[in-house]
Formats: sequence, structure tokens, C-alpha cells
Amino acid sequence: MALSIVDRNNTLSNESRELLERRLRFALSRFGSRIRRVTAVIEDVNGPRGGIDKVCRITVKLNRARDVVICDQDSRITECIAHAAERAGRSVGRAIDRSQQSYRVRPSDGESL
Repeated sequence: MALSIVDRNNTLSNESRELLERRLRFALSRFGSRIRRVTAVIEDVNGPRGGIDKVCRITVKLNRARDVVICDQDSRITECIAHAAERAGRSVGRAIDRSQQSYRVRPSDGESL
């Protein structure tokens, strides 16, 4: 699983960057063979003014399913990262389940289940 982190406003400290990598790898590792690339973009929208302005946008490109995009916003970067990574894991699981269901053979009108 290729992981790319983009820090738009130099918001991430080394500890926050390690937390982001660890959380994403934990949440997505079970889907590793189905993931082509993961991109995380971290941004501080309001700058130093404060408030709920830290944004974490995670894009997961899957092999045989639609891309999954998760965006989360919080006042603390660590909470933003944790929540977005958790949501990404759940969303990727659902996307993979949906793609597998579309490949299953459905009986024709005359056949019964």
C-alpha cells in the first residue's frame, strides 16, 4: 500500500505525521492487496486564528472499486486524524463489499434461489 502525505500549511509535527501513518496503516492494512494508493492531505484552513479548522482529507484508490474519499474537520489535528482514519477503514470495507456483490452471479428470472 503506497502512502502519500501532503501537509499544506506545515501543520504536522513529526509526532502527528507518525500518528497519521500508524493510524492509516492500522485501519487499512487488512485491505492492503486491494488498495493501490492512499493520499492524506492535512490543512489548517484558518491559519493561526484557531477554531475548528484542521482538515484531514484521505483519498483511497482501490483496484476494482470506486475511490473512497473521507474528509474530517476538528480543532485538534490528532483528533481529526484519528477520526478520519477510522472512517476510512469502514468506508473502504463497505466499498469492497459493494464491488464484490456486483461480481456475484445472479439467477435469471426462471431460476430460483
